[in-house]
Amino acid sequence: MFYSRNLCSLTLVASLWALVPTLSHGQAPARSVTSPQGSFLGLQQAIETGLQNHPIVQEANAGLAASSARTDQTKSLYYPQVFANADGSAGSGRINPRFLIGGGLLQPNLSNYTAGVLASQRIYDFGFTKNLVESSQYGERAQEQDVNARRALVIVSIQRSYLNSLKRLRLVHIAEETVRERGIITGQIETLYRQQLKSKLDLDLVRVELVNAESLLVRSRNDLKSSFADLNRTMGIAGSEDYTLEDVTTDVKLPRGLGELISDSLGHPELKRAKEQTAAAEAKKRAMKSQYLPTVSAIASGGYYDTFDPNRNVSTGSWWAAGGMVSMPLFTGGLIENQVKEAAAQEAAAQAQSSNIEQALTQQVTNAYLDTVTFAQQIKLAEELVKTAQEALSLAKQRYKLGLGTIVEVTQSEVGLTTAQTKLAEAQYDYKIAEVTLAYASGGQAQLEIDPTIR
Repeated sequence: MFYSRNLCSLTLVASLWALVPTLSHGQAPARSVTSPQGSFLGLQQAIETGLQNHPIVQEANAGLAASSARTDQTKSLYYPQVFANADGSAGSGRINPRFLIGGGLLQPNLSNYTAGVLASQRIYDFGFTKNLVESSQYGERAQEQDVNARRALVIVSIQRSYLNSLKRLRLVHIAEETVRERGIITGQIETLYRQQLKSKLDLDLVRVELVNAESLLVRSRNDLKSSFADLNRTMGIAGSEDYTLEDVTTDVKLPRGLGELISDSLGHPELKRAKEQTAAAEAKKRAMKSQYLPTVSAIASGGYYDTFDPNRNVSTGSWWAAGGMVSMPLFTGGLIENQVKEAAAQEAAAQAQSSNIEQALTQQVTNAYLDTVTFAQQIKLAEELVKTAQEALSLAKQRYKLGLGTIVEVTQSEVGLTTAQTKLAEAQYDYKIAEVTLAYASGGQAQLEIDPTIR
């Protein structure tokens, strides 16, 4: 008799469950990454915007223009230096003739006017000009590498921010799907509660989980807005506009060997910049040392003069002169000595900076490489976890339909599935972030593959 009553009860519950919408089996939400409220922003479009607008790129370009001008300044030492000059004077004076008795005679209105041109040309300066030009050229090449380095930094920053926004967007969709699923279950339990087939405890439990899901959705949406603001910042523009993004494939492609990647990092523009700066400092030091030696120059001048004297005839004429000059510093108050010391210190600083950058890049490559390996493993584990959580949720719902399980089992299984889906999404996009970071640290640029089926 007891068995018969229980069988009838199970049959009745199953029949009532058939009258309400079927419980979802907790399948992973569709990977739609579009937001109807936001304007479309493709990855390449974001990169182009950043390269055009980010202040650090503009600063580097201005620095390159200034460096090029400095190079032209030093090259001017190879060419003649020509100066025009003119002077004039007017006044009066006293003439003291040799045999005049009683003092001199005052002669008023003495005026002199002179105008001319002076030209000089360095002939030999023991490498001063040559080394100074080389130093400027190395500095210009260093600035070119600085432009490349800053462009690479902007690109990888945009890539990481874009991927982070995609991750946050995926988490919003998971949260939305969780709210929808728990809303369905809550509606089902409310129907059964009104029919006195489920307890108030069951209804309260599912309502609590629904509120938790809604709270998570609010937090996820705020995180998404924050990621959009960060994306705008990396593009060098203001605002926190919502965007419609294009998704990227999250396939795992393990990188090349760590040793090869570290070797590639020697071609990083930051390291190239530091090495060019070291060469510039070396050339400048040689130039400063050469100032101790003589400088041989050719000089030439010519001009016109006009002398006015009311008591004599006006005297006018022209002149020219040409010759050579050898100059050598004897005492400069320590100027040259300290210029050499400054250049030597700059060389040492550049060498130290180069070593520091090389070590930092090695560490960055190593960390990014290990991150890719770690996240690749986490992706595999998360995929298995999602599959297991889906099966657990499906089983828990079936048991609850049949009256063999509790609502706690269902809610716990739902939480487990949401957690698994979240871990999978985070691992997939964190892997891509590590991938672009690794490419940047090793002196390259990651080419993210756009998923054409998702927009």
